[in-house]
Amino acid sequence: MPLSLTTDLTEDTGFRTLLERHGRAVEFASGQTIYGTGDEDSTMMLITKGRVEISRTSSDGRRSILTHLGAGDMVGELAAFDGMPRSADVVAATRVHGLVLTRPQISGLLKDNPEAALGVIETLCRRLRETSAMYTAHVLADGQARLARLLLHLAEKWGEPLPDGRRQLSERFSQSDLGDLVGLTRESVNRQIREWEQDGIVARQGRGLVLCNPTALLDVAGGTE
Repeated sequence: MPLSLTTDLTEDTGFRTLLERHGRAVEFASGQTIYGTGDEDSTMMLITKGRVEISRTSSDGRRSILTHLGAGDMVGELAAFDGMPRSADVVAATRVHGLVLTRPQISGLLKDNPEAALGVIETLCRRLRETSAMYTAHVLADGQARLARLLLHLAEKWGEPLPDGRRQLSERFSQSDLGDLVGLTRESVNRQIREWEQDGIVARQGRGLVLCNPTALLDVAGGTE
C-alpha cells in the first residue's frame, strides 16, 4: 500500500464546514504543478474533484510516486501547520478542483473554533499511527503482496461495483505508476498482472483494471488491507 503524506482532516465535520465556508475555489489543469518541493507556500487544499499525484525526486534524479489522492482528500496540510517548505511535489493527474485555505486563515479559524481544532489533532494522531503501520507492512511485505495491497487500496478508493460483483477502477493507472507506488519495475508489474489474469483474479478492460476476485488479492496481501 502506498505511503501517504496526507491526512483526511475532513473526517472532522467541523473542520470540513470551515473549509467549505472559507476556502477559496481553485482549478488546475492536468499535468499542472500544485505544490513543488521546497516551495515556501503554506496553503492547504481540499480536493473536491479530480486526482493528484504526490512524488519525490532523489538527489540523483530518480522520481518516486508516493501516492494518489482524490475528492475528499486533503493535501498540503503539513506546510500549512508548521510553516516549513514543501517536502514533495504535488501534480494534477487529471483536471483538479479544490478549496484552499492559507496558514493565517487556518490559525485564526482553529483558534476561534476549539472543537474543530481538537478534532484535527485527534485525526492527525490517528493518521500518524496508520501511516506507521502501513510503513511497517510496506517494508516487510514482498513485491507481490505490496502490489495486491495497492490494488485493494485503489479499488476501495476509486472502485466502481459491477453487476457481477467485480470492481472496476474508475481511474486509469499505468503499470509504471503502479510500479513506482510499490517499488517494482514496470516489467514486474506487467508479469504479475498477467499471472493474476490467468488465475482469474484481475482482468484488463481497455486501459483499466477490474478486480475479479478481491478475496484472492486479500490472501496475497497477507489478509489485511
